[in-house]
Amino acid sequence: MKKGSGFLYTSIQGIRFILHTETGMLLLHLLFTFLHGISWTLQVVFTQRFFDSVQSLVERNVSLTSSMIALWCMIAAYAFCQVMNGVDNCHARILSLAVAKQTNLNIYRRVDQMDCIEFEDAKRLDYINQAIHGAEDLVWVCLTLLDTIFFYTTYFVFMGIYLYTLKPVLSISILAIFLPCLISNFIKIRTFHDLETVSAPIRRECDYYESCAADVRETRLWGVNDYFKQRFYSCLKTLNRFLMRAQLKKSVVNLLMDSITVIGYGVILFMIFVFVLRQEITVGAFAAVLASIGRLFSFMSEVISERIGWASEHVAAAENFMSFVADHNDQSSGQVFCGQADITLQGVEFKYPQSEKFALKNLDFTIRKGQTLAIVGENGSGKTTLCRLLLGLYTPTKGQILIGDIPARDVSDENWSAIYQDYCRYKMTLKNNIAISNTQQSADDAKIEEICEKAGIVFNHETLPNGIETMLGREFDGAELSGGQWQRVAIARGIYRPYDFIVLDEPTSVIDPLEETRLYQEFIKICEGKTAVVVTHRLSSVKIADCIIVMKDGMIAEHGTHAELMEKNGEYKRMYDMQSRWYV
Repeated sequence: MKKGSGFLYTSIQGIRFILHTETGMLLLHLLFTFLHGISWTLQVVFTQRFFDSVQSLVERNVSLTSSMIALWCMIAAYAFCQVMNGVDNCHARILSLAVAKQTNLNIYRRVDQMDCIEFEDAKRLDYINQAIHGAEDLVWVCLTLLDTIFFYTTYFVFMGIYLYTLKPVLSISILAIFLPCLISNFIKIRTFHDLETVSAPIRRECDYYESCAADVRETRLWGVNDYFKQRFYSCLKTLNRFLMRAQLKKSVVNLLMDSITVIGYGVILFMIFVFVLRQEITVGAFAAVLASIGRLFSFMSEVISERIGWASEHVAAAENFMSFVADHNDQSSGQVFCGQADITLQGVEFKYPQSEKFALKNLDFTIRKGQTLAIVGENGSGKTTLCRLLLGLYTPTKGQILIGDIPARDVSDENWSAIYQDYCRYKMTLKNNIAISNTQQSADDAKIEEICEKAGIVFNHETLPNGIETMLGREFDGAELSGGQWQRVAIARGIYRPYDFIVLDEPTSVIDPLEETRLYQEFIKICEGKTAVVVTHRLSSVKIADCIIVMKDGMIAEHGTHAELMEKNGEYKRMYDMQSRWYV
């Protein structure tokens, strides 16, 4: 969707979205809105008839029964109006909740389609923030247009006809009230169109500092709550300054236009007073028109200054949502990786968004099918970035990665698995924590227990009282595991998934060296005949690898087996000797 399309275009596109997702509820809302608009006109008509009947009763031109019937008709019209007002407003709330579910689902789908590298780009994060903010406003922006057509326009048209039948000049009163409000709205649209774009990054920064200030662990430990609060208040002050300028301009315009409208309102009241004195309209018509003009003024101010005015301020946010969900990536269906193919990197280079420095440079090597490759190097050497490229999470800035003869971007990750250092701690049962890596099949309890044993997960009454059915995490009154225990759960999750290719990115970082050695021996057995990439800082464990790559400054400094690299007396041997001293 083209950005900057305006209120009308964005509302129409939003209505199409709502019609597609909630057809029945939207049509029912239109019916309620139309009947609500009719009900206000019926009030005016039956009010006139009642007062005219009372006047005729005083003049003995009609019977008391006729006046009572007119009274009950007026009461019924008022009751019908109040009922429709409640039904219309209530159903609008229900519709907004139903649409909110659909907008959130679309955001989740769109986020799922995004390349992982996009989450490293601050502009893309602002884009997501704008879309989430816009999803909240979409339904009310669209309902503003629909209510304007089916409620306000219905009321104005029927009232215009009614006033014209009484006195043609009175129908002009609608325009006298409408034009100043319309002019003020156009000015506000221009004022607020860019406000959402400017405020999105500041709002995201505010949310971040607020979350930091609310952290009850490190933030409180270091006593820096006030520091983050000051950052939060500073961002909030900047955000409020932008909003204040826009609101000030809006208020000045409203004051000028409302002054003109009030003058027109006074002229209209004087006109109907003169018409009554001249007996050109009845007293009942005067009472009805007096009430209707006030309501016309109120409704016109409501629809233009409040409803459309609010929508004009938030249309940019709704537009961001529509643009975000429409801006999807074309993803290939992919081919299943069979595990019987080499993985080849040809001239691969990579840099992160908004960075001038390449994180990886001039990578040319091949991972043979069924081979175990170890990647080692100091922090910041590019190990994790390389793993994300191999898994297809990132796309090379230059060069290409081939799975056999097929570009990696055209290969699905169906038979791939990974164990990360920054693993997720799902607040679910141990069984679900592990089985979540293979949701296509029913959980196999026996297999899960076997994998738990290989991963070093110890079942006892204190930590796992209900075995694999034990709930993990205090949030749901479950068992809280240590960092090492959680890491074992992550390891079990990774090897439970069927795979031909697996990446182990620092999978044992918080596990003691002796246990790590045992786990790597298990990995060798489990990964037999499969392609595996292991990233670790502990060089004592990489002896199991068929080949070792030493990364430095984003490039391959050395490669070979453990024995070959030790003979070279280079970077690998330097790191190995340094670590050896730790254990002496």
